[in-house]
Amino acid sequence: MKKVLILFALIAGLAVSCKGETSKSNTEAKVVDPYTMEGVMAVHDEIMPKMGQMAKLSSALKPLADSSPKGPEAKAIEDLKVAHEAMMTWMKEIGDTFTHEEIMKGAALSDEKKEALRIEADKIAEVKRLMLESITNAEALLRK
Repeated sequence: MKKVLILFALIAGLAVSCKGETSKSNTEAKVVDPYTMEGVMAVHDEIMPKMGQMAKLSSALKPLADSSPKGPEAKAIEDLKVAHEAMMTWMKEIGDTFTHEEIMKGAALSDEKKEALRIEADKIAEVKRLMLESITNAEALLRK
């Protein structure tokens, strides 16, 4: 039960952080080490808002995929689903690995947790790649 509450708090916190200020100019942008919790969460916060865009693209492609189940539109929908699932899995795993204090409040990490964070940083970078590629491909198909 405690893990469920922590996971819920993490997801709620992530949702709130996703609504944070996103209109900073390049001169205000801060370079963040991608292997810190701040860096990991910055990648998450950058791509999390794209989940809605992915759902809209999938809905727009569905009629095309229904008429051609083996066509590129069906593949694009599958790629969008894979990227969505990758994000959901990553959020659950980071919530299972780190405490709310470590994620949201910058609590110090043990050496073991620092190594786990490096792994999570690589995972979220892959999630970002999957999401951006699936979005780009879906948008290209819809422009045809």
